[in-house]
Amino acid sequence: MHRMESYIRLALIFILIISILYLPILLYLKKKGKSVTRQLSYIGLICSIFLIIFATILYMPITFNPEQHILNLKPLNWIETTDDIFDQIMVEKVPNIILFIPLGFFIPAVFKNKRKLYKTVLISFCITFSVEFFQYFIGRFCDIDDIITNLLGGIIGFAIFKLLNSLLKTRKWWSKFT
Repeated sequence: MHRMESYIRLALIFILIISILYLPILLYLKKKGKSVTRQLSYIGLICSIFLIIFATILYMPITFNPEQHILNLKPLNWIETTDDIFDQIMVEKVPNIILFIPLGFFIPAVFKNKRKLYKTVLISFCITFSVEFFQYFIGRFCDIDDIITNLLGGIIGFAIFKLLNSLLKTRKWWSKFT
């Protein structure tokens, strides 16, 4: 659970920093007549992308000359190689899913032309594939299961957006947000 707690702390610190840094821009755009709620969806997308990059690439030291490159292309290989499946799910898989839920939510919120599941999944795939590809070259573990769990998180985020959109589409603040 240590990794999950550090992700949550990191997210809260990052949200606080972004909020403080964005405050002057928010006030300026509000004077110009731009909707504050719409700006929040952009901030959410930027924060989710930055959090993904930070948690997967920048959180640990980077070496461009690693001693080994580790690549797993066998889905669910971890089930055969681990003794504690519950611990593996809670430490590795659940954080990957949670990390991509905001991305799956904010992509259709920000881009009206990306409100189809396949478009959100395609963008999520491109981002997660890029992260895994980069991790391979900096000596980190590149795993097909990470791509699967990240896509699952993006799909869950998309489903949450669709559910909220159908429930709140008549609300004025929601239409400004999306």
